[in-house]
Amino acid sequence: MLWDEVQSPVFETIIGKFMEANPDIEVELQLTPWNQYWTKLDAAAGAGTAPDVFWMNVFMPKYTDAGILEPLDSYIEKDGLDKSAWVPAMMELYSDKGVQYGMPKGMDVVVVAYNKGIFDKYGVEYPKEGWTWDEFVAKGAELRDKIAEKGGEEYPLAMEIDEPQPSYLQLLVQEGLKIYSDDGLTTDLNDPKAVKPFADIVKLMDDKILPEYKILSDTKATDLFISEKAAMLYVGSWKSSVLDNASFAKNIGLIPMPTRENNHCALGGISYSMSASSKNKEAAWKLISYLSGPESNRIQAEARIEIPAYIAVQDAYGPTFQNIDGSIFIEQSKSAVKYPVHRAIATTTQIISDNAAAIFSRTVTPEEGVAKMAKEVQAAIDEYNATMK
Repeated sequence: MLWDEVQSPVFETIIGKFMEANPDIEVELQLTPWNQYWTKLDAAAGAGTAPDVFWMNVFMPKYTDAGILEPLDSYIEKDGLDKSAWVPAMMELYSDKGVQYGMPKGMDVVVVAYNKGIFDKYGVEYPKEGWTWDEFVAKGAELRDKIAEKGGEEYPLAMEIDEPQPSYLQLLVQEGLKIYSDDGLTTDLNDPKAVKPFADIVKLMDDKILPEYKILSDTKATDLFISEKAAMLYVGSWKSSVLDNASFAKNIGLIPMPTRENNHCALGGISYSMSASSKNKEAAWKLISYLSGPESNRIQAEARIEIPAYIAVQDAYGPTFQNIDGSIFIEQSKSAVKYPVHRAIATTTQIISDNAAAIFSRTVTPEEGVAKMAKEVQAAIDEYNATMK
């Protein structure tokens, strides 16, 4: 079972190849839209009728706690698979308390895209790899001043601040924060360093480098960039095809994110998991092994679906693009850490997003908003842990 209708045709091809190689196994592909996926999976798992294999995301701990997922370590060991063949952060993301419950499907990262045409129009030099946050801000200020001088209307920068991954989550990780402690008992959002990413984004708005919150709420930052109304964009690799198909795609440059305390990227992605109640576990493992292996990863890379988590075939990803340099996504992934995950993540993510919105809309100061955020996240963690005792 999967949730993405865009990827479904590619998976029809992948599963067709699997069944050709395994004629004794028949695989039925079930496409369930995202807004129904988890409800359907929960109901099926409760009835013991969950699909043998299904996509899993960072909600995974909820399902391991409920005993819904089959541990995969014995299968990995039996087949002699080398875990280091996959990007370590992705294997770690789908391991829980030292047990592997998912095999990586692919991964996504965040980089900075820039419109060379706008930089050329205003006589601003392109950003250089290895830049710092201060240099990034200075570049935005230079664009702002030169755009104003010539009476232009472009924004120096766009950022999808309504979504954590392509915006403030990366900045938090680059301040050295983990968000959740390894034991799952606390949050480090109460660290004074947690205020800085939110304060820095507000300052970008104050300094007219980043559009005001209302503009970014009414119009997606990626749309501003694609319509050539923004010179730079924090962008996830899941938007790579959108960039490559833009009318000015040959003028789009990509560069790793600027460095704050570090240049880490919070690496996201999906895994393949097996139902603990499956009656076809050996066949299900064969399918998972194939789906997460080199051939499937290469097919997905060539279809520009996702960056391969299987390291040996990552070279298939970059060359699939007609206009942009896809290798920058791979380069950014080399500084990856796993996406911050907690068993109460569905609740805590909403808390963080709601408080971030209050900060960006100037309803509260960054200090007030982050203090409230930290308090509410800790309460959600405590409540979840209490229910598990």
